[in-house]
Amino acid sequence: MSVVLRHADLATDSDAIAALMSDYLTWAVGRLREEYGLEDSPTDLSTIRESLPSFVPPKGLLIVAELDGEPVGVAALRTIGPGIVEVKRMYVDPRGRGQGLGSALLDRVIDEGRDTFGAKIVRLDTVRFMADAQRLYGSRGFVEREPYEETEIPAHMRHHWRFFEREL
Repeated sequence: MSVVLRHADLATDSDAIAALMSDYLTWAVGRLREEYGLEDSPTDLSTIRESLPSFVPPKGLLIVAELDGEPVGVAALRTIGPGIVEVKRMYVDPRGRGQGLGSALLDRVIDEGRDTFGAKIVRLDTVRFMADAQRLYGSRGFVEREPYEETEIPAHMRHHWRFFEREL
Protein backbone atom coordinates (compact mmCIF):
# COMPACT_ATOMS: atom_id res chain seq x y z
CA MET A 1 0.00 0.00 0.00
CA SER A 2 1.51 3.29 -1.14
CA VAL A 3 0.72 6.57 0.65
CA VAL A 4 1.70 9.93 -0.87
CA LEU A 5 1.08 13.44 0.42
CA ARG A 6 1.53 16.17 -2.16
CA HIS A 7 0.63 19.73 -3.02
CA ALA A 8 -2.57 19.88 -5.02
CA ASP A 9 -2.61 21.10 -8.60
CA LEU A 10 -6.02 22.67 -9.22
CA ALA A 11 -5.69 22.05 -12.95
CA THR A 12 -5.78 18.30 -12.38
CA ASP A 13 -7.00 17.81 -8.80
CA SER A 14 -9.97 20.14 -8.46
CA ASP A 15 -12.59 17.46 -9.19
CA ALA A 16 -11.15 15.06 -6.61
CA ILE A 17 -10.65 17.78 -4.00
CA ALA A 18 -14.15 19.19 -4.52
CA ALA A 19 -15.59 15.66 -4.19
CA LEU A 20 -13.70 14.99 -0.94
CA MET A 21 -14.67 18.35 0.54
CA SER A 22 -18.27 17.88 -0.56
CA ASP A 23 -18.41 14.44 1.08
CA TYR A 24 -16.95 15.88 4.29
CA LEU A 25 -19.22 18.92 4.44
CA THR A 26 -22.33 16.93 3.49
CA TRP A 27 -21.60 14.47 6.30
CA ALA A 28 -20.93 17.32 8.76
CA VAL A 29 -24.12 19.18 7.84
CA GLY A 30 -26.11 15.96 8.32
CA ARG A 31 -24.59 15.44 11.74
CA LEU A 32 -25.25 19.09 12.68
CA ARG A 33 -28.90 18.51 11.83
CA GLU A 34 -29.03 15.23 13.81
CA GLU A 35 -27.05 16.41 16.85
CA TYR A 36 -28.16 20.02 17.20
CA GLY A 37 -31.18 20.49 14.96
CA LEU A 38 -29.31 23.01 12.79
CA GLU A 39 -30.78 23.45 9.35
CA ASP A 40 -28.15 25.82 8.01
CA SER A 41 -24.48 25.30 7.28
CA PRO A 42 -21.45 27.45 8.05
CA THR A 43 -20.28 26.75 4.49
CA ASP A 44 -22.28 26.99 1.29
CA LEU A 45 -21.83 23.55 -0.27
CA SER A 46 -22.58 24.91 -3.73
CA THR A 47 -19.42 27.07 -3.64
CA ILE A 48 -16.85 24.40 -2.77
CA ARG A 49 -15.22 24.38 -6.20
CA GLU A 50 -15.19 28.17 -6.38
CA SER A 51 -13.53 28.38 -2.95
CA LEU A 52 -10.52 26.25 -3.91
CA PRO A 53 -8.37 29.14 -5.24
CA SER A 54 -8.47 30.72 -1.77
CA PHE A 55 -6.38 27.77 -0.57
CA VAL A 56 -3.46 28.13 -2.99
CA PRO A 57 -0.24 30.17 -2.77
CA PRO A 58 0.54 32.81 -1.85
CA LYS A 59 -2.27 32.90 0.77
CA GLY A 60 -2.80 29.18 1.33
CA LEU A 61 -2.28 25.65 0.15
CA LEU A 62 -3.99 22.34 -0.42
CA ILE A 63 -2.43 18.99 0.40
CA VAL A 64 -3.82 15.82 -1.18
CA ALA A 65 -3.36 12.40 0.40
CA GLU A 66 -3.25 9.52 -2.06
CA LEU A 67 -3.53 5.85 -1.29
CA ASP A 68 -2.28 3.69 -4.15
CA GLY A 69 -2.59 6.68 -6.48
CA GLU A 70 -6.19 7.44 -5.49
CA PRO A 71 -7.01 10.75 -3.70
CA VAL A 72 -8.52 9.82 -0.34
CA GLY A 73 -7.72 12.83 1.83
CA VAL A 74 -7.30 16.58 1.78
CA ALA A 75 -6.21 19.37 4.07
CA ALA A 76 -6.26 23.09 3.38
CA LEU A 77 -4.36 25.93 4.96
CA ARG A 78 -5.10 29.62 4.67
CA THR A 79 -3.43 32.74 5.98
CA ILE A 80 -5.75 34.66 8.30
CA GLY A 81 -3.38 37.30 9.62
CA PRO A 82 0.28 38.23 9.88
CA GLY A 83 2.04 35.11 11.17
CA ILE A 84 -1.25 33.21 11.59
CA VAL A 85 -2.59 30.34 9.47
CA GLU A 86 -5.74 28.26 9.78
CA VAL A 87 -6.29 24.59 8.97
CA LYS A 88 -9.48 24.04 6.98
CA ARG A 89 -11.38 21.18 5.34
CA MET A 90 -9.18 18.39 6.68
CA TYR A 91 -10.83 15.11 5.74
CA VAL A 92 -9.93 11.49 5.07
CA ASP A 93 -12.40 9.39 3.11
CA PRO A 94 -13.42 6.12 4.80
CA ARG A 95 -11.32 4.24 2.19
CA GLY A 96 -8.18 5.83 3.64
CA ARG A 97 -8.92 5.68 7.34
CA GLY A 98 -6.76 3.63 9.68
CA GLN A 99 -3.63 4.44 7.67
CA GLY A 100 -2.50 7.46 9.71
CA LEU A 101 -3.46 9.87 6.93
CA GLY A 102 -5.24 12.33 9.23
CA SER A 103 -2.12 12.61 11.39
CA ALA A 104 0.12 12.89 8.33
CA LEU A 105 -2.06 15.60 6.78
CA LEU A 106 -2.15 17.62 9.99
CA ASP A 107 1.62 17.31 10.50
CA ARG A 108 2.22 18.38 6.91
CA VAL A 109 0.05 21.52 7.08
CA ILE A 110 1.61 22.46 10.44
CA ASP A 111 5.09 22.12 8.90
CA GLU A 112 4.07 24.04 5.79
CA GLY A 113 2.49 26.78 7.89
CA ARG A 114 5.75 27.27 9.75
CA ASP A 115 8.25 26.63 6.95
CA THR A 116 6.46 27.98 3.87
CA PHE A 117 4.33 30.74 5.37
CA GLY A 118 6.51 31.72 8.32
CA ALA A 119 3.55 31.36 10.65
CA LYS A 120 4.01 31.57 14.40
CA ILE A 121 0.47 30.42 15.20
CA VAL A 122 -1.84 27.85 13.63
CA ARG A 123 -5.56 27.79 14.42
CA LEU A 124 -8.48 25.54 13.60
CA ASP A 125 -12.06 24.84 14.54
CA THR A 126 -14.06 21.66 14.82
CA VAL A 127 -17.61 20.73 15.68
CA ARG A 128 -18.03 19.44 19.23
CA PHE A 129 -19.08 15.95 18.07
CA MET A 130 -15.76 15.38 16.24
CA ALA A 131 -14.04 13.77 19.23
CA ASP A 132 -11.47 11.82 17.17
CA ALA A 133 -10.31 15.03 15.49
CA GLN A 134 -10.07 16.77 18.85
CA ARG A 135 -7.88 13.96 20.22
CA LEU A 136 -5.61 14.31 17.19
CA TYR A 137 -5.34 18.07 17.67
CA GLY A 138 -4.54 17.64 21.35
CA SER A 139 -1.84 15.10 20.50
CA ARG A 140 -0.19 17.77 18.32
CA GLY A 141 -0.14 20.41 21.03
CA PHE A 142 -3.28 22.36 20.16
CA VAL A 143 -5.06 24.00 23.07
CA GLU A 144 -8.62 25.21 23.21
CA ARG A 145 -9.25 28.94 22.90
CA GLU A 146 -12.11 31.36 22.38
CA PRO A 147 -13.49 31.76 18.83
CA TYR A 148 -11.16 33.88 16.73
CA GLU A 149 -12.28 36.82 14.66
CA GLU A 150 -11.35 35.29 11.29
CA THR A 151 -13.37 32.09 11.73
CA GLU A 152 -15.91 31.21 9.06
CA ILE A 153 -18.28 29.89 11.72
CA PRO A 154 -21.27 32.23 12.14
CA ALA A 155 -21.74 33.63 15.64
CA HIS A 156 -25.06 31.85 16.18
CA MET A 157 -23.38 28.45 15.63
CA ARG A 158 -20.15 28.91 17.59
CA HIS A 159 -21.45 27.31 20.79
CA HIS A 160 -21.50 23.99 18.87
CA TRP A 161 -17.83 24.35 17.93
CA ARG A 162 -14.48 24.15 19.65
CA PHE A 163 -11.64 26.43 18.60
CA PHE A 164 -7.97 25.52 18.94
CA GLU A 165 -4.58 27.14 18.57
CA ARG A 166 -0.97 26.07 18.61
CA GLU A 167 2.21 28.12 18.66
CA LEU A 168 4.84 27.07 16.16
